[in-house]
Amino acid sequence: MAYGKFYGIGVGPGDPELLTLKAKRILEKLEVLLVPKSKQEKRSLALSIVAGVIDKEWEYVELILPMTTERKDLERHWQEAADQVAEILKRGTDTGFITLGDPTVYSTFTYLLKYIRRLLPDLKVEIIPGISAVNSISAWIQQPLAEGEESLVIVPALAERAYIKDLIDQFDNVVLLKAGNQTEKVVQLLNEGDVSGKVYFASRCGFSDGFYTDDFTSLLDKKFDYLSTMIIKKNRGDDVD
Repeated sequence: MAYGKFYGIGVGPGDPELLTLKAKRILEKLEVLLVPKSKQEKRSLALSIVAGVIDKEWEYVELILPMTTERKDLERHWQEAADQVAEILKRGTDTGFITLGDPTVYSTFTYLLKYIRRLLPDLKVEIIPGISAVNSISAWIQQPLAEGEESLVIVPALAERAYIKDLIDQFDNVVLLKAGNQTEKVVQLLNEGDVSGKVYFASRCGFSDGFYTDDFTSLLDKKFDYLSTMIIKKNRGDDVD
């Protein structure tokens, strides 16, 4: 049986102009788009980015992939989504899974791909890199992620408090992704420690309502979007020796 080809396509952090030329070319030739959604009623941000660049009517297949830490629930949804995708690929139809940022950076795509490969071991797969939120935010705030021999670590802000503290102690630059509902924990940690340098908080980078600030104390007692990131720099990127 000749399966369709499976594409994992990074569509960037939010600004449609940051969609790569290769992603645009692949999307224009595909007939089926897999649209991941955390809830049935939610609008797909990845799809809104694509629609802002390409005028085409695809066959849309929504994959419900909730944001939860319950492993069994996650595995059930990954398996159900993989079953859906496998049936489409068995038709011989090339199919693209669109995802915010890059498909290989904390993306649901990598989990889904493992399950699909169990069903279709000989499947042809191509991953189209996308500009990650980390790179986009660095450009937005005009601060380098790392310079010279500086160290850099990127982790979810969901990590345990003690683990984040250790990272801040060990690394020159710490990027905390998915920081929207974790700001109070991180701000309290920063207030307790002796953190030199600068802390930046950016939310919804690439979208019209995006903003950033270097006043992390202003973040307390506020709620922010899931698409939020904190960058902790021990050395200011604009300092000159």
